[in-house]
Order: sequence, then C-alpha cells, then structure tokens
Amino acid sequence: MQATASQTSQAWTVSPTDSQALTISPTASQEPESPLSPKEGDTPVRRPSRVNRRSIVNSDSFAHRQSVNFNLRPHEPIKDAATDRALRRHWIGGAYVVCPKVPHGREQPQHVRELSLLPRSQERPEEVLGRHGTFVRNIKGNKHKNDTSVGQDMFSCAYLGDGWWFDLVADGHGSIGDVVAERICQVLPYFMGSSECSSLLQQRKVEEAYKVAFERTQKDIEDTLSPEVRSLMFSGSTCVCLLRQHRSRTVYVAWVGDSKAILIAPDGTVVKRTLEHKPGNLEERERVTKMGCEVVTCRHDDVELLKVNVKGEEFPAISFTRSFGDQCVKALGVYAVPQVEEWKIPSGRGDSFIFLGSDGIWEFMSEEEVGACLVGALKQGQTSEGALSTVFQESQARWRTHEGDYCDDITGILVLASAPKSQPPVAKPDSCWQCFDRLGCSCLSPS
Repeated sequence: MQATASQTSQAWTVSPTDSQALTISPTASQEPESPLSPKEGDTPVRRPSRVNRRSIVNSDSFAHRQSVNFNLRPHEPIKDAATDRALRRHWIGGAYVVCPKVPHGREQPQHVRELSLLPRSQERPEEVLGRHGTFVRNIKGNKHKNDTSVGQDMFSCAYLGDGWWFDLVADGHGSIGDVVAERICQVLPYFMGSSECSSLLQQRKVEEAYKVAFERTQKDIEDTLSPEVRSLMFSGSTCVCLLRQHRSRTVYVAWVGDSKAILIAPDGTVVKRTLEHKPGNLEERERVTKMGCEVVTCRHDDVELLKVNVKGEEFPAISFTRSFGDQCVKALGVYAVPQVEEWKIPSGRGDSFIFLGSDGIWEFMSEEEVGACLVGALKQGQTSEGALSTVFQESQARWRTHEGDYCDDITGILVLASAPKSQPPVAKPDSCWQCFDRLGCSCLSPS
C-alpha cells in the first residue's frame, strides 16, 4: 500500500480507491494556509509541535458565546470557530472549566496532575469542583522502563451556563495521542456551549447537540493537527461524556470507544453502564467490516485479543471501533459518531453517583467492583474524594498484580448524579472580568 500527501497544511481524509489501496487527499475546498494562521488583530497561535505543542483553553463571555455562529458548510474548515482567541474568550461571564495541568515534553511515571481553572480565581480548582459534587483524578501510568513520555489521558469538567454541566474523559493513543486528547478537552466543551448546541439543548434535542459537537471536534482535530497528518493517521482518542442540568432527574451520556461511564445507585448497585465500542460487539464489528475494515485475532501473553485493521493490511491494530483521529480508518467505519443514551436517576433516599473512567480503570476492575468500592468507602466514612482515591489505589494494585511495573494511564471523574446549582468561582482581586479583547490581561490566564 502506498500513501501520498501534499506538504501544505490542510485537513485530510482517507478514502479507499477501487484497487483497495488507500489514498490520502486534502478535503475539498480547503485553503492551503495553516489552520492555525491568526486572523487580523488576533494573537499568534502556537502550532502543536512535538517540542512546543501545549496550549491551555482560555476565556470568553457567556453573552458573546451565545452569538457565535457554527453553521458551517460541510467541507469548510472550522479552524476559525475554535481559534486560540475564541477559546481564550469562552470562559468568562458565568461559565468555567477545569482541566489538567499537562507537563511540557516530559512527565514522570505515576505523576498525579494538578488542576487548572478558567477563568482565573482566588479559589483552588478542587474547591470549586468539590462544592458542586465533582471529584477528579488524572494519573500518568508507566508504559516502559524510564518512561518520561507525556500521559495520554485527559479530562474536562465544565459549567456551560443555563444550568448545564458537562464532564468528559479522553484517552489518547498513538504518537500524538496526548495532543489529540488534550484538544478534545479544549474544544468539545466549547462546541457544546456554542449558540447552535445551546439552542438544541433548549429544545431538548440533546442527541443532535452531541452529534454536532462531536462532528465539529473531529473536524477541528483534522484542521488543527494537519501539520502532523502522518502521525494523525495512527493516533487518536476515545472519549466518554456526561451532560446534566440543574433540577433534572435525567442525565445524558455520549461516548466513542472504550472509555466508560456507570450510574451507581445509593446502595452501590450499577443500574446503567455504557457499552464499549469494541470489535467484540457484534453490531460494531459488522458495521466496520462492511465499510472496509477487518477484525483479526492477536495473542498477547497467551490472551487472545480482537484488533481492527484495514482490510488486507496489518494496521492500525486498534482495539476499538469508534474514536477521534485515527485517519487511516476514518472513512472505513472507525468514526467519531457518538452513541448517546438518556439515563434516569434512581429515586429514593441517598445520593446516586456517576463515574466516568478511562480504560486504565476498567482493565482489571468490573463495573460492579468499581461501584461497590466507591460506595463501600463512603459507608466507611470516607469523603467522596477519598472514595475516588480508594478506587485508584485498587486499580493500580491490580495492574501490579497482573502486569508488574507496567500500568496504563488512569483517569476518573466522580459526580453527584443530580446536577447542583452553579456557584461560580470567586474572582481574584486584580481580575477585571470585562477585558474580553485585552488578551494580555491576567484574568484570562488559568489558575
């Protein structure tokens, strides 16, 4: 198989030809300019390179966000809708977001990441999340001896406004999987809070809003990471999301791949769970094989594993059937279309919880074991934060038992199923909160 690509910065698609070879080609009607080229009056945007590829989402006013128009032509790049300037201006005026502080270039094994809050606040991110019943941990694993690569698990916890809370876990893979996962955590909440998706949410068209935001995010990844087109062919990320609204007994879950969410009743029973998009899922397997992939059986340490490849080839050998990125199979069925479900919160006494986790949690723990571990810790008098730590300790212990020094990245978000009323972060005394166009102002920097 041969693949060719122009050297200009464009968004790329991969499509099978009649001869079953794959051709990499730029999407129609795209401009050859860099997708990160700043507009007139904008600040320069850092290109996500392997040396300096980190950018943290910044701020905007809630009123401005309501006027943003995301109705784009099918093949038009959406780079202008998620510029560094627009992301910077998104999280002021009532909305706010917490993400991990991602190290630049190197990260030690088992590093527990600190949290970052936008807009800048005199409160710690943990305090803001905690009073809203949200707790999160993001720990880098240990993939090999002297592993100092940047962990590929990311998360985002956001208040979108109008009573809507949005949480997500992204689990990257491949050489730039960390970049893809981090970009998802930056732009997916941004698109969910756009005027288009906000309008759909007001109409209770939640599944449509999710699909619009996921489509925009996939397109943004193609545009933003087009300078790394060859790496993006074999890199990507799975993702699981939770959407809740204050005073509602219904929550909405969306996911692609094998990141997972569970709904836990007060007694520890798991009453709802997401079904992984993996080749072992017959419906998923039939879909991708019809579209040009094949499922093969591989052996690892005497364990048989199902992998997805391009038909007739030995790549990309991935273990899921939906994801962001992974351009070599994007036109062959491994797409970023989410499965969306509506869950009812159990009635009765006591709090129900929802737990979102990357596959590092689920590799050696079942959904029932996670639920029992969380509720058991709470019944023993631990705080919700302590209960979450207990699950992580158990997960890491099982990795050591089964894999020795090897351990995957592990990320989990524990939230109260009933969404609380928002209590916005307290601004720093020197934050003006009105400087939507003064990009150098300190109130637009993360805590």
